[in-house]
Amino acid sequence: MITMQFLITAHEMATASATATATAAATTKMQLKTSTSATLTDWQQHEQQQQHNTHRKSRTRTLLDTGSMVSIVVSVMLLLLLLCLQPEGTLAEEESQDFQKNIPARLVWAAAGKTVDLPCDLTPPTPQDSVKLLLWFKDTTGIPLYSLDSRGGNVKLAPHAAIASDLGQRLFFSIGDNPKDSRLQIKDVKPEDGGVYRCRIDFFNSPTRNFRHNLTLVVPPEEPRIFDAQGKEISQMAGPFREGYELFLCCQVRGGRPPPKVTWWRDGNELIGTSHTSVEEGATVMVNQLLIGTTTRDYYGARIECRAQGTRLLEPVIKDVTVQVHLKPVRVKIITPNDLLTAGHPIAIRCESWGSYPAAKIAWLLDGEPIRNAEVTVHNDKEDANITTSILTLKVTSENDNAELACRATNPWFSGGAIEDKRIIRVAYPPTVSVHLANEDPSRMVTRAEGQNVTFKCRADARPPVTSYSWFKNGMRMSGESTEILHLTQLERESAGAYACGATNTEGETRSSSLTLKVQFSPRCKPGTEQTSIGAINMHSIQVKCEVDADPPESVRFSWTYNNTRNVSPVLNSRIQSNGLASTVTYLPQTDSELITLACWASNTVGRQTAPCLVHILPANAPEAPKACELRNDTVLEVVCVAGSDGGLSQYFMLEVVGGDLLYASESAAAGKGQFGETVGQGDNEISTLNDQATSAPIFRIQENSPQFRLNNLEPGREYQFLVYAVNAKGRSEPPVVIERVRVAAQLGPYDESILSEDPTPAETTHHVGGGSSSSANGVGAGASIGSGPEKESTLLILATVVAIGAVIVTSIIVAGIVVVCRHRPRPPEPQEVRKSMRPARNDVPSMYIEEDELNELEEGGGRAAEIRARITPATSHLCGGAGGGGIGPSGGIVGVGGPHHYISESFIQYAQPSLNDPDLILPRGELEFTTLDPTLK
Repeated sequence: MITMQFLITAHEMATASATATATAAATTKMQLKTSTSATLTDWQQHEQQQQHNTHRKSRTRTLLDTGSMVSIVVSVMLLLLLLCLQPEGTLAEEESQDFQKNIPARLVWAAAGKTVDLPCDLTPPTPQDSVKLLLWFKDTTGIPLYSLDSRGGNVKLAPHAAIASDLGQRLFFSIGDNPKDSRLQIKDVKPEDGGVYRCRIDFFNSPTRNFRHNLTLVVPPEEPRIFDAQGKEISQMAGPFREGYELFLCCQVRGGRPPPKVTWWRDGNELIGTSHTSVEEGATVMVNQLLIGTTTRDYYGARIECRAQGTRLLEPVIKDVTVQVHLKPVRVKIITPNDLLTAGHPIAIRCESWGSYPAAKIAWLLDGEPIRNAEVTVHNDKEDANITTSILTLKVTSENDNAELACRATNPWFSGGAIEDKRIIRVAYPPTVSVHLANEDPSRMVTRAEGQNVTFKCRADARPPVTSYSWFKNGMRMSGESTEILHLTQLERESAGAYACGATNTEGETRSSSLTLKVQFSPRCKPGTEQTSIGAINMHSIQVKCEVDADPPESVRFSWTYNNTRNVSPVLNSRIQSNGLASTVTYLPQTDSELITLACWASNTVGRQTAPCLVHILPANAPEAPKACELRNDTVLEVVCVAGSDGGLSQYFMLEVVGGDLLYASESAAAGKGQFGETVGQGDNEISTLNDQATSAPIFRIQENSPQFRLNNLEPGREYQFLVYAVNAKGRSEPPVVIERVRVAAQLGPYDESILSEDPTPAETTHHVGGGSSSSANGVGAGASIGSGPEKESTLLILATVVAIGAVIVTSIIVAGIVVVCRHRPRPPEPQEVRKSMRPARNDVPSMYIEEDELNELEEGGGRAAEIRARITPATSHLCGGAGGGGIGPSGGIVGVGGPHHYISESFIQYAQPSLNDPDLILPRGELEFTTLDPTLK
């Protein structure tokens, strides 16, 4: 202790000497603002003096620093001397005993790199006492780290001394205004600074006081780790969670000294979680579990932090995640104005949904049914309240009027969370029109009989309402009909057709589908067959056909009446063959002069035919000669004519080629040689077998069904003559058409000897139904021509004379024959005689009632059945009505030779409707009258 006191005294002397030196130097160099009695007692005061007087001159600073260093060096030397003079272990034992007497150390946390305060209360036990000496020790080391010696006076002015080490350089004892706030500050704490620090305070009159502090460095924890309910670690995005459902997160933190406190935070507010400690792999883990029972919408996109903090000396270690929350749609609305829609015109309807995440699924429904084939465009805006927009392109129809249109928004993450907006749409559309009977009968086919009435009604559905109506028949607008009702009275056959109605509003005009009106009528002659004429040949049977129109056609029944110049009688049903709307009767003419008329009657369920179909049986004649024949040589040599009357029978046409003389004299011609080298003498030329107009035998003949002939087998350099005829079963036309002096300059086509004959017969005639072989137009050219000049004029004069003479002779013969027939006409039998026998003898009645076996015998005996051609004839002539007779004219009437044309008036023909119940009844004949019809009826 004596040594210690000595050392302290020496230290005080050294300190005083250094202070005096520094004070003297400072006083000499400059005027100090403070009193000379205010001296610095330690190195800390010097440091403060240096900080406040940095502007002083460098020399003054040097003197001050030198004084401080001297004081420090003296203090250290005294401490070393004390250690040397002190017996070994004396101070350590003394400090050890004091250490053991003190209370346990107070735990003080320090963070590396920070400043820590170790408190040391300097308050003396009694007010009269004061601090004499303060020493700081670390752990069990007996050497003080820091000292403050206040034996010289006020403790605040006492000099400070620290051990010369890194730690000593970072120590400073701060004396507060209140002695209790005094503390030792350790700056820039390092890990090796940790340990037990002891503060020893010696008082002048009171016992020594000790304070111990366990300085422990803080160790920050590891970064928190966040897990979801499935134990999956979350790095950035937590979830997704669903609105209205639970949210669970777990935060785990390892390490740290002191053990960290783990907490949850959101927007600066702590969230209440459940904390506990667990041990994993020998390490302590701090756990905090966050459970939110109902996740609200405000958690969408929120950032939640897990903080781990052991002490306030360090900032907390934070791990944050963004919460992803699936949200239900909050609202949906159809924002397009509810205007009147136009049928058939597409319109875009817009619907928006708010608040759904992910984007809402928007569906459109019409009357509760999804609109599947509509065009929908979806837009999502995540930055603006999760807005989803759907645009529906809708094309409405009239059926959609007053329909309910709904826009439904759903989030597939939620069941039953759909919301929707509805509206009733109104559609403007053209009329929807239908036509039906006034009694609402839905039939599309209406059947009425002639004379009945029918009423149609037009039904229209339209928005806006219909402004006008119209009616159509067979597609043609009916004039004068502008209401929704159509009345048809006293129906006729022409009333039948397809009826439709039309309706008009501001959206347009619409026509309905057709309703068919079928008007049933009694039979009537097929148009064009009211009166027909048929040419007949004596003892050649013909088929007389009758065709009618009737509705219904299924129940048509036919009957025939026979009318000649003597009586009118029904035809037996056994002679009639009926099939549908046609009936046929076989007739065998007995003479060539008797006029016969057959009347065809028909009936059905509607009624009987009012006027029969008349068929006049006329004697057939030879056909007329073709007319207007001309020669054409455009591409091939052709003869083209116009057909004349066929004489009541089927006809065909014949062309004969005669001549063939060389155009220039030659040795063969002088020697009497023909064109093929045969010997031809004077008068050896054979005249045509068909006529007497040709000057030589025909080379060949061509037969055609129409008066058009193509000639390809004529030799060039020769002159030919063409004769054209019309032929039927009664003979040929007379006179023939003659085309003379046809000259061929070039070969017309391939030569064919098979059609040439020096003595042609019907068996050798060539029939060309179609066209012949083609020939070059150049081969015909101008080389084919018709003769002209004086020779032609003389020939025509001769022909005219011959024709006139022949006509006079033929006319005389026919007139004489007719007169004889008329004078010897048999008297018609009385009705009672006719009733005695329904099968009269051949000389008394026409052949309508001839037996089938007799008819067959006639046909087998060489009678050729003529081809009959029906032709429309306005009236029929009577053979005995004029001065002359004749054949069938071009119009089908009787042509008189050398006299006027005479016809039979319709009043002469006495026909009646036979009883369908008694078809064999013969009606009484009437009186016969002869009259002449207007020739224009031909």
